[in-house]
Amino acid sequence: MLNAELFSDAGFYREQNEDAGGIFYNQTDQQLLVICDGMGGHQAGEVASQFVVDALQKRFEEENYIEQENAELWLKQTLQSINLDLFLLSEREPAYRGMGTTFVCALIYDHHIVVANIGDSRAYLVNGRYFDQVTIDHTFVNQLVMLGQITREEALHHPRRNIITKVMGTDRRVSPDVFTKRIHFYQYLLLNSDGLTDYVPLQAIHDVLNESMTLTETGEALIALAQSYEAKDNTSFVLAEIAGDPV
Repeated sequence: MLNAELFSDAGFYREQNEDAGGIFYNQTDQQLLVICDGMGGHQAGEVASQFVVDALQKRFEEENYIEQENAELWLKQTLQSINLDLFLLSEREPAYRGMGTTFVCALIYDHHIVVANIGDSRAYLVNGRYFDQVTIDHTFVNQLVMLGQITREEALHHPRRNIITKVMGTDRRVSPDVFTKRIHFYQYLLLNSDGLTDYVPLQAIHDVLNESMTLTETGEALIALAQSYEAKDNTSFVLAEIAGDPV
């Protein structure tokens, strides 16, 4: 179990916070960390992100221990089921038509994490030297980067950089990417919405994480950092401490 906290800020440019997240425990005190970034007109983005977080919390809290070899299957089946429920809700309610949400979570084990993501909310593992992205963004520009058609630097300013190619709720079927990573070489696990990493350089985030502060102070410093870069989106993340190698 990791020492983890959720941080979320609507920012100066958004009237409401469409992000949602949480830190949940099942019947055997296994830990699940979650971040969602909603999208859609009116309050539909807020509805979508909170719907997914609430549904996942309920299902996870009812579970007993999920063996690591079963984690990928459990996450895929659970998220596919929640996605269908969200899609059907959007079909029933005209005000929610077209709503969706990105998603990232981490299921915690003693020496590993199992991460699932849909969209461009990310998971990072961080130590003094490395800032390693675990997830792969489901975006149009990231597809171009992976095909070698543009560089990562060009992607930051591409006119279609905001196009997300996979989210929860907009289609009847969706499947997450799932990654298993060893964590003993790292100090932090960071799950974040794009409101943090779209506006703040990764080096600036890494510098804050390398300072000697409490977990709460570090999270608050990251929120202040996003504000200083005038982030024009909600900024939300779960930050968790790992007792790893400070390389």
